[in-house]
Amino acid sequence: MNSAIGTLRSLIRNRDDQERELRQLTKSVRKTMSMQKREVKGVGDIVFTVGKEETTVFEKENESRRDRGEAHYERVKNDVGSKDKLVVIWFRLLCERSEFMTDLVLGSTRPKHEHFFMGDKDGYKIITHQEMRGLTASDPTFCIWFKKDGAKTRHICDIRISYTADDRKNLKNKNYEMLPQCLSKFGLGYANVWILWTSCQILRLTNSDRIEKELKDYSDMLAKSPNDSILFNMVQEAERRLRDIHLREEEQGKDIPGDDLVYTKQFLALSKAELYKMKSTFKSINFDQKGRISVDDFVMFLREPLTMSPFVKQIFALSSQTNTVPILDAGSTLKAIAIFCMLGCSEMLKCIFAWYDIKGFGYIENREFLDLLGIFHPKHRDDRVVRSLKNADLPVDGTMSFGKFEDYNRKYPHLFYPAFRVREKMRDKFMGLHWWKRKLAKYEEVRKQVQEHDKREEERENRERRQRYEVSKDLMKQGTDFFDVKKKGRRKRRARKVGCE
Repeated sequence: MNSAIGTLRSLIRNRDDQERELRQLTKSVRKTMSMQKREVKGVGDIVFTVGKEETTVFEKENESRRDRGEAHYERVKNDVGSKDKLVVIWFRLLCERSEFMTDLVLGSTRPKHEHFFMGDKDGYKIITHQEMRGLTASDPTFCIWFKKDGAKTRHICDIRISYTADDRKNLKNKNYEMLPQCLSKFGLGYANVWILWTSCQILRLTNSDRIEKELKDYSDMLAKSPNDSILFNMVQEAERRLRDIHLREEEQGKDIPGDDLVYTKQFLALSKAELYKMKSTFKSINFDQKGRISVDDFVMFLREPLTMSPFVKQIFALSSQTNTVPILDAGSTLKAIAIFCMLGCSEMLKCIFAWYDIKGFGYIENREFLDLLGIFHPKHRDDRVVRSLKNADLPVDGTMSFGKFEDYNRKYPHLFYPAFRVREKMRDKFMGLHWWKRKLAKYEEVRKQVQEHDKREEERENRERRQRYEVSKDLMKQGTDFFDVKKKGRRKRRARKVGCE
């Protein structure tokens, strides 16, 4: 009898553990998918305003567009004009990748100027102002040439202006790139233009994509029918809901763990026993018992040659705020293992490629590719590598795209085999290959369920949005405003809440 009760309790515990793991994995998958669906924005348009009067008028119009939820411009923080003339640069962020600016050249509008540039033949377009053509002696001679190339993987996402050495230092630390010409050469202030390149999506802690899509749909419809009062009210309602959901999601985003061990436990949906087992494995590496290990210690624990230390250091950089990770504690080690061991083949190749493509340009030099192979295969002692390099058709322009990088992996899989070997050893040492195989399968299953659920939710919200519009239209015909009814309801609920307090 006692054995039967014990078996029943064990089954109940196992079921509870599985349900807990499923809930935690679902939460982890949602966070990951939310970050993967981050919105990409890039600079798509630039305008100048010259003089205080023109700038004031443009600023008022721009604020009006912002209040209506329409596309608006961002003002570059520092002005670039001289003492005699105010000049302000404005730029607009867009979401259409084909509209992103992928190149900028500063030039003069005066043909005999040392920085005169004519980019028409090369596909560039010009941005200037009628008062910056140098028609009078005091007029600036400044213009910007830009290009939009959808084939390029990087684009401009921000523009800044520097005047002082501190400005330049701060922007350089934030990975901004300074354009070479000083603006004083064009009759403007002693300032420099800085641009920020990106090829990845902007990080968002919130997941309000559906509401934003709804707002965009309503705004597009309103643009076609500007006199439609129903659509105008629906845009306002969507904006209010977007503000509310931003506040709620930002509150939820505060629970993102700062502790590496907490992150590892949540990301992998570990039980206390599993986390204890991983920590125990780390302690077996901790030879000096000080709670920290070096990258070389970890490499020796994996029984890999020390020539693989630079690659292992890159693995730990995945989970670090900086690229310098000489000493590792239990939290940072287990966090790096959790992230790296969950990578698939495609993600592994991106990780290896990003090692040299630090700024995300989408290409590396042939020299860097050979350096990488030198780490994976020291001195090319492997005959297969030597034969592959002889047969390999390296790009003639000296640079290699990620697509070409993937082709090499398909043709010569042994080139990058050492990186995959490190991953398998890490899985084997920490929890075992069978455990990781089960975890990856469970993770993929949950990911598909979340995708199907989100798809159904999106379809339901689309139906509700169409129904709200039809209901609003019917109420308007009856002389009743649907949105006034909702506003009155919200005021009543707010009043009751205040009364209860």
